[in-house]
Amino acid sequence: MSNSQGLSSRLVRVFGFIRKELASVLRQPRLLLTLVVGPFLILLIFGLGYREDPHPFRTLLVVGSEDAELAANSEDMTDAFGSGIEFVGTTTDGVQARQQMSQGDIDILIVAPEDPLQSLRAGERANFQVIHGEVDPVLRASIGLLAELSVDEVNRRVLAGVVDVAQQESEEAESGLAAVQEGASRLVTSLEEGDRAAADRELEILREQIALVQQGSSASNDLFASVAAVLGAGGAAVLGDMDGTLDQAGSDDPDTALAAAREIDASVGELETQLEAAQGLEPDLLVSPFGVDVTQINDVSSEPGVFYSPGTLVVLVQHLAVTFAALSLVRERQLGLTNVFRASPLTPGEAIAGKYLGFGSIGLVVATALTGAMLGFGIQFRGSALVYALVVVLLILSSLGLGFLLSGISETDTQAVQYSMLALLLSIFFTGFVLPLEQLAIPVQVVSYLIPATYGIHALHDVVFRGAIPDPLILGGLGLYAVAMATAAWFVVRRDVTLVRS
Repeated sequence: MSNSQGLSSRLVRVFGFIRKELASVLRQPRLLLTLVVGPFLILLIFGLGYREDPHPFRTLLVVGSEDAELAANSEDMTDAFGSGIEFVGTTTDGVQARQQMSQGDIDILIVAPEDPLQSLRAGERANFQVIHGEVDPVLRASIGLLAELSVDEVNRRVLAGVVDVAQQESEEAESGLAAVQEGASRLVTSLEEGDRAAADRELEILREQIALVQQGSSASNDLFASVAAVLGAGGAAVLGDMDGTLDQAGSDDPDTALAAAREIDASVGELETQLEAAQGLEPDLLVSPFGVDVTQINDVSSEPGVFYSPGTLVVLVQHLAVTFAALSLVRERQLGLTNVFRASPLTPGEAIAGKYLGFGSIGLVVATALTGAMLGFGIQFRGSALVYALVVVLLILSSLGLGFLLSGISETDTQAVQYSMLALLLSIFFTGFVLPLEQLAIPVQVVSYLIPATYGIHALHDVVFRGAIPDPLILGGLGLYAVAMATAAWFVVRRDVTLVRS
């Protein structure tokens, strides 16, 4: 009978703490709105206002007055610099261009090389100079990437022009190649008929025809052969490779001569086929033969609001739990309730249980509401609802423990709020909410794993987006964190319940 009465008394004291904590929160609706609705609205406005495609940089191209050809092709050049750059014009006055930049009329100056051919002859690259005044490191990196991609596109267009000239050259040589084909056929016929004198004449004529065609189209032939070799085609026929076969065609051995003549005939025919195929290709295709197809193995939306939703839930729930727990013990000290607790039969375990259950129920209500909001935005949950709930519960327990720990080192409610805001700032920048943890240095990642949101964000990403059970290290780490914080909270509450603060 005494045991049941003792258990009943314990439950009464625990539920008394639950009612006290719930009442303390409900009596302060402004605090609840500030802690929950305020950060949520800020992050919502940020998500709705975030543009996936950045605003293009206003850019002015500066060319030398003597660069008549480059100035004439400025429209084609500006088109080559990509969609991230918005060209506002071309000028030859570099001083005025810098003034426009200093006045904020343009974002980037691109100064074309004055004499690209001279630089190339000297064995140096002809560099475009990109000038900007950005201070944001993200924008600086964007400008650098845009500059590299744009120059690659300019180089590609230059090479496409070279290939176009080579194609035109090969067209002019095609008639000569047809004559070579006819001469090779006559050589084969003469050798098959055993007419050696005629074969020798045809062979000499064939040598002259090949030499003439090779002189007129050697560059284009070599270019197409090189492209074929790089692409792994190999075996491209080149007229310059037939010298040895021509010598064999003049052999006194009829069989050797006939075999060589037939090889020449087949090679010339193959070369003619290759040239016709090369002439039919677009220069851009020859210069950039490879493309890329990116395949996503899941159907997760690329909208920023979708990706940041689980992280937003984690950060808001943690902030709510940490702040309520941090203010709880401080307020009790300021009101003198710790002396009352010490004089009562209340134990530290009962007090901490009541606080966890009281604030934990509020955290669950908020987490449920935020989950409903995520579903309202059309976010699909691919994982187990039970695993999702487990992660949320562990997150709330860990956050409450951290809040009680912060309350133990706070003298006033102002300090408790300051520590809570510090935890919120750390959660935004060091948990993978904004930037991946991999971009942080290893020593800094140690700080990341001292924050519950780090585990929560990674775990919910696995559950919500990948439909997988979180990494055991992440899920187990969050559980150990909750146990460690609960132990620390017990010691803090024990100090307040069993000792009178001086």
